[in-house]
Amino acid sequence: MTAEPPNSSFTNISTRSWFRPLSALLLVSALAIVMSLFLLTGARSASSAEVVAKANLTLADGTAIGTVTFLNEPGEAWTVVRTALKVPPAATNIRSFHGFHIHANDNPANGNDCLADPKAASSTWFVSADGHWRRSIEDSHGDHAGDMTSIYLNRDGRARLEFTIYRVIPGELFNRAVIMHAGPDNFGNVPIGALATQYTANTGDAIVATRNTGNAGDRIACGTIDILGR
Repeated sequence: MTAEPPNSSFTNISTRSWFRPLSALLLVSALAIVMSLFLLTGARSASSAEVVAKANLTLADGTAIGTVTFLNEPGEAWTVVRTALKVPPAATNIRSFHGFHIHANDNPANGNDCLADPKAASSTWFVSADGHWRRSIEDSHGDHAGDMTSIYLNRDGRARLEFTIYRVIPGELFNRAVIMHAGPDNFGNVPIGALATQYTANTGDAIVATRNTGNAGDRIACGTIDILGR
């Protein structure tokens, strides 16, 4: 029979005496960490949803094509813009970029919000939303508060886009309007002149159109912006 080492009973008792409190302490610490992460995640979610602006876009005939959402990241100065669209391919050019802007929608003389008669000329659609939203009348296209990146429609008319902008915050977008244009946006980047690398406009109207809208053409979709939460 093998002899038991000296003081083994003392060693086992001593080990159990400190191991149990340590295990309890580790368990409590783990639970505290999990609870802190849960509360932090919940707080961030609540902050993200405090101010959210959203526009539901429709075509001239009333067909719903998707949404544009504006939200603030907690503690950040920028606004996240999320867009999800499904445009019937017959409605406009697919496999193409389209001008995409926030319009002022602030002149009742032109009507209010997103008005369009699908039987009328497309040049009349959604003129009720007025021009690009700008903070100063002196601002040219490319520097308007409402100027955003263009959106690309894939072969099935779908588009998903997420980007950030510093120019706006969701809380100031109430009753503005998001417009998608029929053509691409040149962002005012048209060098005018007589050099071989420059362009000469046929008329002054082309220059005005570039300065005002990026010469993006008719307005084919519109959505008035609402504030979902504060």
